[in-house]
Amino acid sequence: MTGRLVDKNTIITGGCAGIGLATARLFGLEGARVSILDCDEVRCKQAETELRSEGIDVVAYCVDVTNRHGIADAFKQIVVRYGGIIHVLFNNAGIAEFADVEEAALESWERIMAVNVTGTFLCSQAALPYMKSAGGSIINMASIAGQIGIPKMPAYCASKAAVIGMTRQMAVDYTGLGIRVNCLCPGRIAGTELDRWIMAGDSDQATQAKMAKYPIGRFGQPEEIAHAALFLASDESSFVSGTSLCIDGGMTAL
Repeated sequence: MTGRLVDKNTIITGGCAGIGLATARLFGLEGARVSILDCDEVRCKQAETELRSEGIDVVAYCVDVTNRHGIADAFKQIVVRYGGIIHVLFNNAGIAEFADVEEAALESWERIMAVNVTGTFLCSQAALPYMKSAGGSIINMASIAGQIGIPKMPAYCASKAAVIGMTRQMAVDYTGLGIRVNCLCPGRIAGTELDRWIMAGDSDQATQAKMAKYPIGRFGQPEEIAHAALFLASDESSFVSGTSLCIDGGMTAL
């Protein structure tokens, strides 16, 4: 590794599995101090133990990103531990559910919007005061679902479109203060909880049909999204703000 995030104080929500865990590992190996937030206490302990065994400076906090008081408390602990500055926030936490508009329960719609959109808002709101003194990078997890329609995912598509819009708006307000704001728009990423949930019950033929939508001929891997997050977190992206980076094997180019 090249030490691209040495001494950077980084926070990753949804950091205990999938893309979040892969990113926490990569950031740590690049020299960052890593704080991960997740709503599952058992997973927090497991991820913290696993990453520390690899020599990574990491602390896990059990927090629901829709709980503004829990977020505020966690962020205060993080800045006390690491010197009062947050350099990088990766708003990665997100959920989804299958149901068309007629079938979807209001409670499901509200929970998806709360985690994916309000959670991004609340964590950004908590981080920004600690970024202004030294500048920083906020990376929001959007999706190609925010750019195209995905069958039976109205809340997920709407929430990710909202994240893209919020990213652009935040970039307008904060780039001049030295805080870059960008978002990632992955396609289907194998090995994540969302992917396992989407694949449940799929035949080999159905999986192949879905894969055929990707010109690259395969689904992505969590580490590939982590490397994109690393680029946006590092000084190498110092002229990048307000962008939506598609990482989808060419899927949205069709």
